[in-house]
Amino acid sequence: MEETNKIIYNITIRLLLLALIIAMLKLAQPVLLPLAVAILFSFLLLPISQKLEDWGLHRGFAIVLSLLLAALVVAGVLYFFYSQVLMFVNDWPQLSQQMSAKIDKMFVWVSDNFNYSEVEQKNWINERLQSAGSSAATYALGVFSATGSFIASVALLPIFIFFITYYRDKYKHFVELMAGNEVKARNTLRIIRKIAHVSQGYLKGLFFVIVILSVLNSTGFFILGLRHAFLFGVLLAFLNIIPYIGVLIGSILPVAMALITEDQIGIAIGVLAVCIFVQFLENNFITPNVVGSSVSINPFTAILGLTTTALIWGIVGMIIALPFIGMIKVAFDNIGPLKPWGYLLGEEKSFRNSAKDSRRKFQFRKRYNK
Repeated sequence: MEETNKIIYNITIRLLLLALIIAMLKLAQPVLLPLAVAILFSFLLLPISQKLEDWGLHRGFAIVLSLLLAALVVAGVLYFFYSQVLMFVNDWPQLSQQMSAKIDKMFVWVSDNFNYSEVEQKNWINERLQSAGSSAATYALGVFSATGSFIASVALLPIFIFFITYYRDKYKHFVELMAGNEVKARNTLRIIRKIAHVSQGYLKGLFFVIVILSVLNSTGFFILGLRHAFLFGVLLAFLNIIPYIGVLIGSILPVAMALITEDQIGIAIGVLAVCIFVQFLENNFITPNVVGSSVSINPFTAILGLTTTALIWGIVGMIIALPFIGMIKVAFDNIGPLKPWGYLLGEEKSFRNSAKDSRRKFQFRKRYNK
């Protein structure tokens, strides 16, 4: 009985500690979220700044140049979306007329097949719109607040990235001091280097996957004659950053555009086929060969991590969830008592491979000792 009470007590304490950590992550979001993003980008830009330092540049100047390079890439992407959205806005009056005509046809079809008059349908839609409009002020205030928080977070990013990269030697020395002895310090730094390698591999691979998917999606949509093919092709590629959910949302948009602008449903079916085919290529060929197994997380862990980070840190949390889970898995895999948790987070195939490697090493040592 006493042993059971002790187990219940330990579980309760751990659950309370977990709830406290989640509450702290939520409350400290304005600081922790840009810091988390900055850590990932610091790992990504570190090779560039190190290369510039090898060429003789001062560390601070090298970091600033790497940040400027990243800013140019981001500015180019934003300019592309701005120009494409501007074209979409200019085309909106014609799209609105086509949408109204399609909606009128839908009203007629519902009225003919379900005995629900067009007047009743329009009244129902007007009621829904009025209900949504009553809370428009609340939504607008929320969007304004979120926009301000987003701008503040973006302003903090380059500052965080600069100091994280600039003081990397200090952090290394801090780890050595905390470890207490040379062996522990060496093992800890080895784990940190593995974690950095995971994040670098994931982010670089993700960049190339977005480029490849943008070309494939845009080409397919352009061949089918979809309006604003490049906008939807690139948007779908970027939404692919959010696993599972992003692809679903991104596929709905071009299909809806095809249904609105085209009289033949075959175009919409073709657009959907392009989305499915490109996603098949991405899952089975592109990502495995470009990103590789840098983040070998099983689907259940990925979905659980995505939903949890979405509740805590929103869409940005979903985007950065997988690389951080992968980093946690690397740490677990290299810390003896936590290895079972690393196995739980990862794919079984990777565990079998690691088990095979361990058996091979054991057999080799056995033969060598003989």
